Amino acid sequence: MTTTNYDQDAADDQIDAEEVHELRASIARRASGAIKRVRAQGSKLMARAPGTVHDSVAATKDGARATTTALQTLPDSTLRWLAASSVGLGAGLYLAGKQRLLIIAGVAPAVIMGAAIALRPAKRAVPPKSAS
Repeated sequence: MTTTNYDQDAADDQIDAEEVHELRASIARRASGAIKRVRAQGSKLMARAPGTVHDSVAATKDGARATTTALQTLPDSTLRWLAASSVGLGAGLYLAGKQRLLIIAGVAPAVIMGAAIALRPAKRAVPPKSAS
């Protein structure tokens, strides 16, 4: 078996105090510059965030309104059948022991369809024609 001895000169492995100081100063400068860039980008992001959030909320409201309007055009029997199917899916997922998020996703369409039925504009009753 052959072994190799590494003779290292202690002077070669040592870093003098000045090099350590320069290394620390360099790291501090780089970190400081990175922090300044992050702050600048963060302030730009925060300036844009309210508009972005407002736009996404408005888009969500518009989408929900369009969906509700489209569902309200369906007959009550169709909405009830679809809602019952959704509740059945959720019940089946619950009985199968699936995760709550999956169960909620299965029942969510029933909630939306129920809201469409409940928010449907009331139909005006047409008065009977009088015989003249």
